[in-house]
Amino acid sequence: MTRTAKNFFRIEMVLLKIIDSGEECYGYQIVQTLKKQSDGHINIAEGTMYPILYKLTDQGYITSERRLINKRQTRVYYKITPEGKQYLEQLYQHYLTITGCIKNIMSD
Repeated sequence: MTRTAKNFFRIEMVLLKIIDSGEECYGYQIVQTLKKQSDGHINIAEGTMYPILYKLTDQGYITSERRLINKRQTRVYYKITPEGKQYLEQLYQHYLTITGCIKNIMSD
């Protein structure tokens, strides 16, 4: 799979990784986990994240389930699919390849 270098880092890679953490998670939780695990360096607005989650759902990489959490509030919980795990691995391998190339260039 060949991609251009400008696409070496994709936010969907880290979103999938967070969703793959073992537990189903919801949007706000994903944003907070990303912020915490990146020591505040990666912040994504929920309004930016949801279109990515919808796309990943449409592509079959994650599933979503709407749950009532109290009388009026619902949350959408996301879970990675086996196809999503494969896609995550592809994204990560591409990321490692490109960062390795950048490291080689910078070490000269």
